[in-house]
Amino acid sequence: MTIWHLVFAVLSAVAVLSAIVVVATRNPVYSVLSLVVCLFSLAGHYILLGAPFLAIVHIIVYASAIMVLFLFVIMLLN
Repeated sequence: MTIWHLVFAVLSAVAVLSAIVVVATRNPVYSVLSLVVCLFSLAGHYILLGAPFLAIVHIIVYASAIMVLFLFVIMLLN
């Protein structure tokens, strides 16, 4: 088993566990933060696939812009 398999397994475990936390938690702020962790682990998968530009765009667009928008909406409509 190479280091890349181990990194893939860790990123997959983090993605699955954070996706479960997104669905299972009752606090919407924790849910959004868990979704950010899931998106970062998916960006790690893109890097493993050899697509660093797609990973950076994924982080900038989804994890930064859209998640901040979700977090502001959740906090304003509490």
